[in-house]
Amino acid sequence: MAPIPFLEPILTAFLLVLVVFFALKLGKKLIVLAINSFLGLVVLVLLNFFPFVQVDINIWSILIAGLGGIPGILIIIILSTLGWAF
Repeated sequence: MAPIPFLEPILTAFLLVLVVFFALKLGKKLIVLAINSFLGLVVLVLLNFFPFVQVDINIWSILIAGLGGIPGILIIIILSTLGWAF
């Protein structure tokens, strides 16, 4: 069976469009995750300058702030205030 000559460029273009589409979708989510993580870590460092909040900076608080961002910081503050962790 002879290959169809015009089908290969069409399939290549279709696959290229799919790869670009998924890269853009994933790229947007990765950028949002990176910004959220950066803000969480910055707030964690700035949080220690307030005298009424006592949060230790250790590997667990860095991981929670880095992965959780601002909601992670809120969890760290709540757990620290209640005396359950950190």
